[in-house]
Amino acid sequence: MNERIQELIEQSKCLSDGYNTGAVDLQKFAELIVQSCISQIAMIGVSNCDDPDVVWTVDKAIQNIKQHFGVEP
Repeated sequence: MNERIQELIEQSKCLSDGYNTGAVDLQKFAELIVQSCISQIAMIGVSNCDDPDVVWTVDKAIQNIKQHFGVEP
């Protein structure tokens, strides 16, 4: 399994009284995947900040993903 996916699974595990139960919170896992994708797209904008077309496209892509998955702006 991809190392990054494994990290997201670990971050999504449920806690009970501060102890890891081993169960994965699928909602949290999905949110972390969406956030990770948004971050990767944002990095394209950061590395191409001198190109207004790229910046606009990145901004629109992020807005569309957030709207599609119901992520708060």
